[in-house]
Amino acid sequence: MRFSSVLKIVAALVLAVAVALIAASKSLDSADYQAFLAREVGRASGLDLSFSGPTKLKLGLRPQLSFTGLSLSRPGSGLPLLYIDRIEARVALLPLMFRELRIESATLQRPILRPETMPRPGGGLDLIRPADKVPSTRLAVADIVVEDAAIVWRESEPHIDVVRARIRPESVEGGPLSLMAEGRWNGNAFEISGTLGPAAALLDAKPYPLRLKGSASGAVVVVRGQVAEPLAGKGIDLDVKAQGDELAELLKRAGSDLGDRIAAIGPYKLSARLSDAQGSLGLTDIDAVMGRRDSLLLSVKGSARSLTRTAGLDLALVAEADGTGALFRLLGIDPPAAGPVKLAARLSDIDNGWHLAGIKGAIGRNDVAGDLSLVQAGRPRLSGRLALSSLTPAEISLPPALRGTEANPLVPLRPAIPVVDGRILSLDLLPFEALKAFDLDLSLSVARLHLGGMVLSDTTAHLRLDAARLTVGEFSARLGEGSLKGEARVDAAARVPSVALRLAGIGLDFARLGGAGPVTGGRGDLVLDIRSAGASPRVLAGNLEGSLSLVLGQATLSRGGTDLPFQVIAALDADAEEPLLLRCAALNLSVKDGLINADRGIAVETIRTAIMGSGRIDLRTETIDLALAPRGGPGLRLRGMLGAPTPDANGPPVKPSGEAAPCAAVAKSSR
Repeated sequence: MRFSSVLKIVAALVLAVAVALIAASKSLDSADYQAFLAREVGRASGLDLSFSGPTKLKLGLRPQLSFTGLSLSRPGSGLPLLYIDRIEARVALLPLMFRELRIESATLQRPILRPETMPRPGGGLDLIRPADKVPSTRLAVADIVVEDAAIVWRESEPHIDVVRARIRPESVEGGPLSLMAEGRWNGNAFEISGTLGPAAALLDAKPYPLRLKGSASGAVVVVRGQVAEPLAGKGIDLDVKAQGDELAELLKRAGSDLGDRIAAIGPYKLSARLSDAQGSLGLTDIDAVMGRRDSLLLSVKGSARSLTRTAGLDLALVAEADGTGALFRLLGIDPPAAGPVKLAARLSDIDNGWHLAGIKGAIGRNDVAGDLSLVQAGRPRLSGRLALSSLTPAEISLPPALRGTEANPLVPLRPAIPVVDGRILSLDLLPFEALKAFDLDLSLSVARLHLGGMVLSDTTAHLRLDAARLTVGEFSARLGEGSLKGEARVDAAARVPSVALRLAGIGLDFARLGGAGPVTGGRGDLVLDIRSAGASPRVLAGNLEGSLSLVLGQATLSRGGTDLPFQVIAALDADAEEPLLLRCAALNLSVKDGLINADRGIAVETIRTAIMGSGRIDLRTETIDLALAPRGGPGLRLRGMLGAPTPDANGPPVKPSGEAAPCAAVAKSSR
């Protein structure tokens, strides 16, 4: 065949193709085609499809079909579930000659997705058998590109911005989809990759498989499983594995309010099953490890019925640490010095709070057991019971915000330059403000309670704190072989805080009051009833009212500590030897407006003498002036500042005492 003949044939074919393409383009009526698509999409999904502009077909070697302003919404609803500003789809050339739109790729520009529960699909999407005057449409998409998309969960919350995403089927005939996407959420960049089920399966009544991996700001999440009804958002059954730098941050990004309710703990590794089998999205088979052992290592196993409402928690917790530092700092408390920590408990949710059941473990050498509940509605309320083998309150300090460091007009301000005036009572504010931060209803038992140098055993009490009013009731303890009972009240709700304390002890071992002090032996009884008002130790002492009575049996007194008691008694008993044997001692003191009255209220008897004392202690000025008189001999005065009184033999004379049994006299006057 001659070359000119070949050219004629080719030219004829090209002309035929051109004519066919022109005919195909003219046969595409925008309104008819959009109506056809809307009808088929509505039949398959139950949603309304609409367009804000015409559908156009641009001819060329790579024909392009474009849509403008596509909206997919519920019938009669407002904002669309999906809005796409523009779609540009590449159409196969040869099928177009036969009036078939074979879409091979598409670019979705500026889509906005509002995920909501969609209607159950009504059947597959059939675009191959069109109505009259509408070309057949076949989806053979090999590549879908999404540009500048936004996913809007709630209008009031930050959007998920998808900068670019690409979806590719296994082949042009369909099959599983591969996905790659990158974007930003709450200012944090993220990437997602993985595989999804076929696009056609979205409209089928079969479970839709997926396998995805995402990363954002140090967190890596792998999801594998299936969704029974993907368009309806039901039937979720996914295995989830996650690890990252901070769990609380991951929960916040996932939209769970739990992220705002737990403290930062450190790196984590988690596996669980995500499911909506119980009506809401929840986790089962949770197995997680968080933190580090050198700070705090927390292992968690169990389930959470609802993530969005943080409901249905049933978690077994085990906390371990080399020291108490990290554990207490999570609670905002400066840590006491203690050894390794290991605690186990079961965490569940209650109305507006949490419940820890079966707490058991050890902090240092101290065993801990009990149950606790925390309700966070309004003012937090902690309730439950705790049993401790040992407790030293002085080792625990409150968070800075609760230490009561704000100025109080009722308390004199400390001068910029410290004044050396011999006072020992501080003007520092006591932490009454801490009592306004929470409520409390706690039964407490402590095998060994360390209060200064005193150690109480078998201590029990019920602590109630309601609206800044604290009551320590049902208090009982043992001091040696004796028993101690009482109650305390603190009212921090008033403009001026007030305190009250009542104690009654029988057979107490007073030698244990100061630990390893100069007194050995000595058992006796105690009755204390005091009250005051003020915000600092100095003001409280200046407003003190009440009484104290004490009767002490036989004891020995040796030099120790400041050895002032020994000096005073030795000065009144010239033949006293160390250790000094006391037959008895007694106190009967009354106090009003910070002035302690000891009128014939002090008595000490040794083997050789009997001493009666009177005078006063002024807590307002922190001064002391006591007259101590032995039977039949010269007396002395104890005078000076409260923190450092000294015997004064040159003071006003003290009349000798004529009381033969001063201890009995003082004890009788106290009844």
